[in-house]
Amino acid sequence: MFAYRFKINFEEQDGFAREIELRVDQTFLDFYNIIADNVTLDRTLPTSFFLCDHRYRKKREMFHPNRADQLPQPQEGQPAHLFMDKCVLNEFIDDPHQKFLLVYDLKSQWSFYIELMKITPAQQGEEYPRITRSIGGVPDEISRKPKPLPGLDDEEDMEFEEEFDAEMEDQEDESEETEVVYAEEDMDEFDDSGFYQEQGGEEGTEDFDETKF
Repeated sequence: MFAYRFKINFEEQDGFAREIELRVDQTFLDFYNIIADNVTLDRTLPTSFFLCDHRYRKKREMFHPNRADQLPQPQEGQPAHLFMDKCVLNEFIDDPHQKFLLVYDLKSQWSFYIELMKITPAQQGEEYPRITRSIGGVPDEISRKPKPLPGLDDEEDMEFEEEFDAEMEDQEDESEETEVVYAEEDMDEFDDSGFYQEQGGEEGTEDFDETKF
């Protein structure tokens, strides 16, 4: 038994690369699953393999089996749909540098560029598919795990933050309602004679003496 070794790059991240080996009798669904596990793809999003020429121009699409009920039936004269779980690797490789595209989330069109690098004897006792080389972390653009906000590790913290914000807004509203604004005519009500009495002189005042300056 032989194995294929593929190299995978991601269009949006130059530092990302994976090398994956699969037995020649494994399917494209096996291929998809190991990629999905490694880079945490959201399996609910529509994803397809595309058979490509040497310049990555798409030739045929290979659908995930969970879309079988969503696709229209081919019209007369058109080829039947291809599905990953029914497509064995060695039936679709006829070039020593065969190329594929894995397009994740067909709406966003995130593309993994896949190229056959080598055909090697499968090692007895090894589990396939397997990742033989990994460079770069999970691309942030496609990770199904959202970035946590600083200090918020789970939903309970998020709920606390929302309750705190609501409480602060209520306090601001209350302060606006109780704020007292004085008009000019209200100033006559203030008795400030005590201030001048502390300074000395009749009624707390004294004549201005220029000689002091």
